[in-house]
Formats: sequence, structure tokens, C-alpha cells
Amino acid sequence: MKTLAKNLLNIPFFVFFLFFLVPFMTNAQVGIGTTDPKSTFEVNGSFGQKINTITANTTLNDTYGIVICNNSLTAITVTLPDVTFCTGRVYTIKRNATSTAIVTIAGTIDGVTNLILKDANDSATLFSNGTEWKAVSNSNSSWNVKGNTGTSSTTNYIGTADATDLVLKTNAISRVNITSAGVTTIGGATDRTKFEADGTIVLEGAATVWDDFLVNPDATSRGGSNVPVWGGIGATAFKKNGSSQGVFLWMFSASTEQEVYFTVQLPHKYKVGTNLLPHVHWTTATGIPTGTNVVWGLEYTVIAIGGAFPTTSTLTANSVIGSIGTPTGTGQHLITSLGSINGSGIDISTILICRL
Repeated sequence: MKTLAKNLLNIPFFVFFLFFLVPFMTNAQVGIGTTDPKSTFEVNGSFGQKINTITANTTLNDTYGIVICNNSLTAITVTLPDVTFCTGRVYTIKRNATSTAIVTIAGTIDGVTNLILKDANDSATLFSNGTEWKAVSNSNSSWNVKGNTGTSSTTNYIGTADATDLVLKTNAISRVNITSAGVTTIGGATDRTKFEADGTIVLEGAATVWDDFLVNPDATSRGGSNVPVWGGIGATAFKKNGSSQGVFLWMFSASTEQEVYFTVQLPHKYKVGTNLLPHVHWTTATGIPTGTNVVWGLEYTVIAIGGAFPTTSTLTANSVIGSIGTPTGTGQHLITSLGSINGSGIDISTILICRL
């Protein structure tokens, strides 16, 4: 009986102790090296973490902390564990100074599959949030937006280290795209310039480069029915210095319609389907034109390979281009635009037969 009473007296004290002990443990803050911790767990001093040195492909688990990759000449892969089973776990992975081959950290890190430590001494500190791995820090070949020093053209570059396209954007829109096959496009989604891997330039969409295709009427072997004079004033040389043989041009009469004939073949650099913009470069041997009193006409027929030449069309114009303004002297270099020839149905090596 005495023993039973003693046990009964102990019971309330035991329950009372548990009642107060549970809240105390739940709200406790633990401090090491401090009596006033400000966090759930606070260490006032240094702490150690296990260091693992690896030389080959390795899958990490809960026994790894700091991982030194001493892989020398051999590329290796460090595989991260299933992120859903190690929430809060932290790894620091570093390439050794003597490492000359890349280290691939295999896993989804900040939404990207795999992280590559490309250079010796590169490192990354990663943690699991239960869904994916996050990089706390990454020294992997970062570039300074204000410029970089000490770079090497053989080891440092901006780009990808795998078969992934490189895209440069402005306002989140692609402006430059370099494919893994070496094809580069500059511009928008459809209107752009494409550089093939072999160096070929292709203009796509509305992209256009205007280039003059020079036609020399003096190369014709047959004059017109009312052919201009080949030479200068009175069939003499144009702008000779008095004792020289001088130079020659086709000289048209100021009062009579005259013509020369010529043939044009469109070159291979012609952008198929674009309009042709014929214009005449001309000058005067005597007198000053008003800028509108000289009329030029171009009669032509045009057809692509395999087609039949249609009847001719004629373009005429009497005004020099606006950037020149009103002519101011004799012998001035002038240009008159003759409008445009529709590029529909025109192809590379299309032939134009013309009369100017």
C-alpha cells in the first residue's frame, strides 16, 4: 500500500512536467557560442563541412557537402540527387585548379538542364527547394556588363557549350539567332538577313540591299536608227586637256530624239521578285539644263528564262533627282530616275532588251 501511494503521488508531477515541457521545446532557439540566439539555430563561430574529392562520374547523396573535382584531363559528370527527397540540402561543387576538362553538373538548375563548369577553379553552390535546384552562387565564366579583362580568345567566349542555338534579344524579341549548325539570322521573324554556314548571304522577306547594275551603252555593237554622236562636241573628245587624246561618251542632240540599244542580264545576286529601279547618269557638254528640260525614255521588254518576250513598255522622265537640286553648270554629273520595273515574275538571269 505504501508503494502504491508513492506512485500515485508521482503521477501528477510527471504529467505537469510534460505539460510545460512541450511548449518550451517547440519555441526554443538554440545558440552555440552565444547565450542570446536571434535565430532558430545560431552559431557564433566557424563550423566544418565534409569535403569530398572526386576524379570520376559521381552521383551525390547525403554524405556529400563540398565536392572538389580533381578530374585532370577527363570530363566528368556530377549528378544531383532527386530534388524532391532532399529539400534544403546544399552542395558546393568546384573544379580543381589542375582540372583541364569540363565538369557537367547534371540536374535541373534554375529551370535549365545541366550546369557546366567550363574553366578551372569554376564553382557553384546549389540548394534544393524541393522542386528544383537553385544556384546560390556560380563563378562559371561570368561576364561583366561593363567589360572584362584578362580574357583569352581561345578559352573565353559568349555562347553555348552544347548543340543549342544562341539567341540575342531586345525587348524580349529575337534579333540575332545563331543555330548550332552555324546559320546566323539578323532581323525579325520573317524580314531578315541570313548568313549560311558556308558564307552565303540570303535576304528573306522584305530585306533588300540595293546595288547598281552598271550598263554601258558604249559597249553596244549597233547604233540606233538615229544614233547619237560617239565622242564630244562635234565628235571630238569629251573634256580633253588640249593636248591629250581625251575621253569619249555618247552625245545626244539637244533638239533631236536619238537612241542607243543595249541588253541586260540580271546577276545572281539579284533578290528575286524585287522591283528594278532604272536611272540615267548624264551630263552636258554645253549649256546648263534647267533640271526638267531634258527628257529620257527607256523602252524595254523583259522575260525570265523559259518565257516569251512580251511587247515593249516605255518609261519616261524629265527631272533630275531631288538631292541634286537645280543644275548649276556645264559638265555637272546628273541623275534622272525612270521609275520602276515590276519585279513580279523576274528571276536570276532574266534578260532585258532596251532602247534608251
